[in-house]
Amino acid sequence: MKSLAEKLVPPAVEKLIPYQSARRIARQTGNTGHLWLNANELESCCQYGDVSEGKNAHYNRYPDFLPHDIAADYQAYCEYQSNIVFSSNLETIAVRGADEAIDLLVRTFCQPGNDQILVCPPTYGMYEFCADAFSVNTAVVPLLDNFQLDLAAIETKLDKTSLVFLCSPNNPTGNVLHQQDLLTLLEASKDKSLVVVDEAYIEFAPHTSVVGLMAEYPHLIVIRTLSKAFGLAAIRVGFMLADSSVMTYVSRLIAPYPIADPSAEIAQKALSPAGIQQMEQQTKSLIEVRDWFSAEISELAIVEKVYASSTNFVLVRFNTQSSMYDYLISQGIVARSPANESSVKGCVRITIGSKASMVETLNALKKCA
Repeated sequence: MKSLAEKLVPPAVEKLIPYQSARRIARQTGNTGHLWLNANELESCCQYGDVSEGKNAHYNRYPDFLPHDIAADYQAYCEYQSNIVFSSNLETIAVRGADEAIDLLVRTFCQPGNDQILVCPPTYGMYEFCADAFSVNTAVVPLLDNFQLDLAAIETKLDKTSLVFLCSPNNPTGNVLHQQDLLTLLEASKDKSLVVVDEAYIEFAPHTSVVGLMAEYPHLIVIRTLSKAFGLAAIRVGFMLADSSVMTYVSRLIAPYPIADPSAEIAQKALSPAGIQQMEQQTKSLIEVRDWFSAEISELAIVEKVYASSTNFVLVRFNTQSSMYDYLISQGIVARSPANESSVKGCVRITIGSKASMVETLNALKKCA
């Protein structure tokens, strides 16, 4: 019996033979030679100062075609975080940030000019951008007034939808999608659409993760990143967790050398027990600052509402006629004005920084109030 992934994958991807890089061939054949003359690399590393003088200075060699070590470390971290053991069918791959995972899924399971994805704005804009860039249609079902899923409207579009992209905790609203709604959607979509849950901010609300549902719902895909709570946005390392039936096809489109060695080395340190402990302590401190800041600005006359947040930012609705985004810019504070969705009109998304940064932001808002 065909899996849902096999039913949805376009013929061109189904027939696609992955590019066989030198590193991939060597790993698959188990070659352990002492002279590596198969990848047109220099045998020694050119010296460029500090950049090539580190303990692991092997930058003359291509990296692992898939960084298995950090993928395994991240899967172990997910098991620790969720207190479960993943089934043998669940696979984890490292990608160049969560954005690459989104792009890979669209290119793997959508045929240009034929298939569609579904998004629920206001949400992360890369889902629709990746679809647009690949000439794939986007079905739009806005979130309800409470920023939860409009399940009835979503279900009417599943028959024609290859991928449903959800973000929980959601960006830019900051809220977690109701677990029962996600379960209802997974039941409704299991023979129709792959469901992708972007958990970029999950460390700020780890108890809400859906990874524990993946064994029961092989059409559920989870995207993660080290950019947020781990504080490693610059190294561009993310992860995709999915059933092997999904990974069979996604792996055919992965770039030959997706993660640079320096990034992989930093990621591996972050995923060590000491690195995870540091992340958890930092996250706890950030949540304390976030909750303090939210309480303080909610008392200002210019603030209509501060939305509850399970992320490292807060969405603030102002009641002023003038743009508070522009006002903050005039004070040297760069926040974010959400996309032109009516449900977040007049809102500003403010990332939570250090206590000193948030004190400065609060004082700037008080001057305007």
